[in-house]
Amino acid sequence: MFHEIDYENWDRKEIYEAFEGFSYSMTVELDMTELREYMRRTGRKFYPLICWTITKTVNRDRDFRIVKKAGKVGYFDELHTSYTLRRAAKPHLFTHMVTEYDADLDVYYERFRQDKARAEAEDRLYYYREMRQDNVDVSVTPLTTFQTLAVSVPPAFYQKDPDHMRYTPFTTVGRFHEKDGRIFVPAAVNFHHAVNDGYHAEKYFQMLQEELDAFAGR
Repeated sequence: MFHEIDYENWDRKEIYEAFEGFSYSMTVELDMTELREYMRRTGRKFYPLICWTITKTVNRDRDFRIVKKAGKVGYFDELHTSYTLRRAAKPHLFTHMVTEYDADLDVYYERFRQDKARAEAEDRLYYYREMRQDNVDVSVTPLTTFQTLAVSVPPAFYQKDPDHMRYTPFTTVGRFHEKDGRIFVPAAVNFHHAVNDGYHAEKYFQMLQEELDAFAGR
């Protein structure tokens, strides 16, 4: 469900208007040792697990679920995962897929597995023909461990209509690696400055780290 923000009384209105159209990227190394141990225990794959973790993170805080819908700024109750998969017949090309979020990891993992098979068999950019607003974007570079990544995301990427815009974070995750006996993964996130300042970026990475650490109890 979409909730409109009381724009005229929004405490962020001045900042939103000053920084609309600006974005910035930040790359942080996250400790995924607990997630890696979970993968070893269960035999589960990294991509669906990190997609679930990122989506769970944004669903904890409405500041990461803000959009402009029909000219109105507001937020969704819940976001789902928009991600890319290589096409089986043309691995140099990819298809966007959306997996519906579920707080139950077992349910989400099975949905992702089925969606992955469908997307890899397709030969078009968007499996669902067009992009949805109630999504958060995730991408991976599984063969590359990077130290920084600059991302430029024009408004038209989300929808070719100025009355519709997604201000959700765009997270790209690289190859995980071992350092000092721990497992780390680089995560580069593109934030929209109109709704997310440095304060929000720090909060996002802190929450994401908390969700990675929580795999210790699974």
